[in-house]
Amino acid sequence: MEVSTGAKELLQIDGSYCEGGGQILRTSLSLSLVLQKPFKMVKIRANRPKPGLQPQHFACVEACKRLSEAYVEGAHLHSQELLFIPRKLPSQGEYSFDIGTAGSTSLLFQTLFVPLAFGGGGRLILSGGTHVPFSPTFHYLERVYLPVVKTLGFYAKASLLEVGFYPKGGGKVIFQVFPKEKVSLPETFQEFNAKRLTILSLVSEDLPEHILFRQAKSALDTLGELSIEKQTEYVKVKSRSPGTMLLIYSESEILRAGVDLLGKKGLPAEEIGRKAGRTLLDFLYSKAHLDEHLGDQILLPLCLAMQEAQIRKFSYKVQRVSGHLLTQVWLIPKFIEELLIKIEGRLGERGTVIIERK
Repeated sequence: MEVSTGAKELLQIDGSYCEGGGQILRTSLSLSLVLQKPFKMVKIRANRPKPGLQPQHFACVEACKRLSEAYVEGAHLHSQELLFIPRKLPSQGEYSFDIGTAGSTSLLFQTLFVPLAFGGGGRLILSGGTHVPFSPTFHYLERVYLPVVKTLGFYAKASLLEVGFYPKGGGKVIFQVFPKEKVSLPETFQEFNAKRLTILSLVSEDLPEHILFRQAKSALDTLGELSIEKQTEYVKVKSRSPGTMLLIYSESEILRAGVDLLGKKGLPAEEIGRKAGRTLLDFLYSKAHLDEHLGDQILLPLCLAMQEAQIRKFSYKVQRVSGHLLTQVWLIPKFIEELLIKIEGRLGERGTVIIERK
């Protein structure tokens, strides 16, 4: 079946490129909605143990289809090809989406956040996993991601109603997304000067309370050499599946950086605390602007903010170059052709991201 895309060229995207995961799909969907550019993706997650669209990826496609009244082909579980043609920008309103599994509500939110902000804002009610592997936890979004993207003109308020750990999920979150604000951008972020540090230790009610204190104490011991203000929060939550989380984040004047780790059976709470503490120390000693994960998560909203502000160049230092970051650097210019993005630094090492307008 031939489908007209109007005067717009249909982008061809290889879904197996670089890390070849769901991020290529989510970023493509977000940019397609904002820029109203159709695309066809092939080899979706082709090299993964379970290739094609899994429930959380399918949920992203269905949500974006609804927000943009898109024409879609290939939107079914395990599909490795997708044609996506948006028909309009997202409209203000309230939208509810249930992933139906412990699939990540955080990744679904990040897919919809920027398009909805450009569409005038709205309310998202998302059900699924809130603290699950291979995804930012709700608290990382709330405490690290959202405060930093707010400096780019993207603002949302986050509410956690129910916690959803893997494998049962059952979490529920609400995000109130506000209209995109125009902001002035410099050519780089301010240097990260840590002013304070917060340790958030969280466990489900069906686990022993001592885990709360053990993982937090281990983190505090690891971070003992830092002579900055430290505070600790202890939280017990109800959840359908047992689980634990430790989030450590640091604040400077404008930026934030953090690390969130989930516990698992057989992994001592002390090891969680040590690993999280060492990762944050590594960030602070790297003199980077952004932690490893925020370094790739921020690139899409940053590029769109640059376009709106019409600045010619922006650069930032990232704690560690990841496969996700390399994927974003490759993918975003396919949608925004006037941008050149390059990385100075090798995979797994500290790097600098440089974005320039042609």
